[in-house]
Amino acid sequence: MSWESLALSIGVCASVRSRWESEQRIELLWSGPSPANGLPARRIDQVLYDLINSATRDILLVTFAAYRVKLLSETLASAIGRGVSVRLVLEFEQASQGQLSMDAVNAFPRDLISKAEIYYWPLRARSLNEFGRPGKLHAKVAAVDNQALFSSANLTDDAFNRNLEIGALISGGEIPERLRNHFEELISSGTLVRW
Repeated sequence: MSWESLALSIGVCASVRSRWESEQRIELLWSGPSPANGLPARRIDQVLYDLINSATRDILLVTFAAYRVKLLSETLASAIGRGVSVRLVLEFEQASQGQLSMDAVNAFPRDLISKAEIYYWPLRARSLNEFGRPGKLHAKVAAVDNQALFSSANLTDDAFNRNLEIGALISGGEIPERLRNHFEELISSGTLVRW
């Protein structure tokens, strides 16, 4: 390869990276003990509330467990009141064959449940492990308009306030739409069904 070709290749790579960085931003998130080195990171729950409060189009929340989420329920109800579409993908005790002790939907008030779309992964659509236990709906993600939050945190008081959890917020770019499309495909294929 000539020096000119190498220089051109490096220039193209730098240009593509610069464009990617301008279209998409990634931010580290946490909950639990504060980072000791002062690493700038926002709390997962606060970012989630901020996303929901600023939503204008749609919200997709996916979690294994939900418990004691009064503020989250109020924030989601407010979004619905503004005309934002809310879709929850939740785990249920029966479908997980007892791997979850309480249906995640029970964390939300009935009024919110009646206005949101609730989906679950039925047992018949799950693979079983060598002990006959089904796979879990274990993802913890949110897609809100053009932002995506990936996190280890369930939607629980412990996860938001006591557990050591880590996450990332992706703003812009193609990832939020790809995340949303993935769940749309799971719904249209019948892997996830309406509750």
